[in-house]
Amino acid sequence: MSLLDDIALIVFAVCFSSYIAIFYFTMKTKKPSKYSVFQLIYDNWVKSRLNVESPLTAVQALRNFIMGNSTFVSSLFLLLGIIIGFSDNIMSNSSPVFGIDLFYLGIVQFSNTILMIVFSLFNFILSIRYATRLSILITGKPDDFSIGEIGGITVTKQTLVSAQTHWTLGVRGLFFLAASFFWFINGVLFLIITVAITIYLLLSHDIL
Repeated sequence: MSLLDDIALIVFAVCFSSYIAIFYFTMKTKKPSKYSVFQLIYDNWVKSRLNVESPLTAVQALRNFIMGNSTFVSSLFLLLGIIIGFSDNIMSNSSPVFGIDLFYLGIVQFSNTILMIVFSLFNFILSIRYATRLSILITGKPDDFSIGEIGGITVTKQTLVSAQTHWTLGVRGLFFLAASFFWFINGVLFLIITVAITIYLLLSHDIL
């Protein structure tokens, strides 16, 4: 494993973990951001859906959302099976990682790709789970129920935000998954694509 591959791996790990950390920090902070605007829209969506006589429009929207997530999940499971099927060829590169003979470049590349697939799968599946729960909540008159300070509308809003959050993380995971594929081609390309994707996500999407 060349020094460039070492650097590329470190940069990828830093970029991915930094993006996730900044994403969650943005969710918790009160500083104005695109994500805070989205949360206001989500709150209004729940309120407006509860004010209409029939929740069928909301259920249909959630159905489309779930179907979109299901498509991602099916595709990722298929991709996971293909990659595992070619694992022997993928892990054939026996160059040591950071000079450690027990860890080979091929194994690290394979593990990195699998990790990104599992990360996206995990978030898409959780997004489906929350969207399914939301479809039940939205039709169950949540404004009529509360326990202490926990109101049904608040729980419904939080469920929508959770579904959208995991969907967002799943999609962002696909970006980093795409970057990981370039490592099989060239370490320099992998490094450049990783940095470019991270900057693009930070500047052009939900965070800044």
